[in-house]
Amino acid sequence: MRDKIVNALPMSVRLWVRKNKFTVSLLVNYWYDMRAFYRFSFETNRVKTKRHDEGNLIFYYHKIEKGLSLPKPRVGFAKQHVLYLFDELEAYRQKYGWDNVSKVTLNTLDSYVEFNRAHDFEMPEMTGRLQALKNTLSKEVNETTGGGVREITRDDLEKSKINFKEFVFSRYSIRNFKPGEVSIELIQEAISIAQKTPSVCNRQSAKVYVFCGDEIKKNVLKYQNGNAGFGGTADKILIVSMDMRDFRGVIERNQYFIDGGMYAMSLIYALHSLGVGTCPLNLSITHDIETGLKKTAQIPDSEKLIMMIAVGHVPDNLKVAYSHRREASEVMKVIR
Repeated sequence: MRDKIVNALPMSVRLWVRKNKFTVSLLVNYWYDMRAFYRFSFETNRVKTKRHDEGNLIFYYHKIEKGLSLPKPRVGFAKQHVLYLFDELEAYRQKYGWDNVSKVTLNTLDSYVEFNRAHDFEMPEMTGRLQALKNTLSKEVNETTGGGVREITRDDLEKSKINFKEFVFSRYSIRNFKPGEVSIELIQEAISIAQKTPSVCNRQSAKVYVFCGDEIKKNVLKYQNGNAGFGGTADKILIVSMDMRDFRGVIERNQYFIDGGMYAMSLIYALHSLGVGTCPLNLSITHDIETGLKKTAQIPDSEKLIMMIAVGHVPDNLKVAYSHRREASEVMKVIR
């Protein structure tokens, strides 16, 4: 009956209804995205979690790292930010004790004080606070590397040269996986490689969920509409998400998509380098589907879904999509 009524309407009316239905749906989904960002991001979240506090330390210590890495850092730069970081680190240690994030923050502050001392700019207040924090480190706490800056040479950057073009051109989306298990250890190795992906202020907001059992794989795949005919042959299904608690301010409202896309590509390349086949499966989904997937996959509301990746072994022979790529000249625009 509904179809008969719709078909009886003039085409102009049908197009008007379709357009307005799309507009309403778009507004609803934008509202959902805005509400989620408002609820979980650092600036507007009402109850700060440990993750919020971690992100705040990283946000400020990376300001110092960037300053120290400049060709000619200004002596005494960013003093107010550094004093604020001392306050935040002392409060963080009182709440959570020492962990990797707080120790890297301490290392960064140490590098800052040492830089200024090397340029005959003494900071007695900061030196005292730094020593007081160091005195609270127990011998049982493992040393954490990182924080501040390190010296490297051009040779360090060139020692792992590969034919990247050949590597990239050898990667294809696999839709015909060979039976066999891809070990968790191998996936963890790929994730450890992907952790080198750049992210805003090095906040490293990515999470990777690994689904192994047949039932759970089937249940998560049903929320993605691009895996028909091959999804069930994947040995593992991965979901990459980003923690919205690491982002702050209006300017970062879309940053998790940027960082998440870069991370997902790094993970795909890392798996490819280890001989594992992948097929990226988009998660451009409406809020109601996302809500259902998160519930099924046990992913917190504070995380934004970025991509699903089918993972498996590559057969000796197979067919792959041979899509045309736009020429670089179509993509590049030179502005002088």
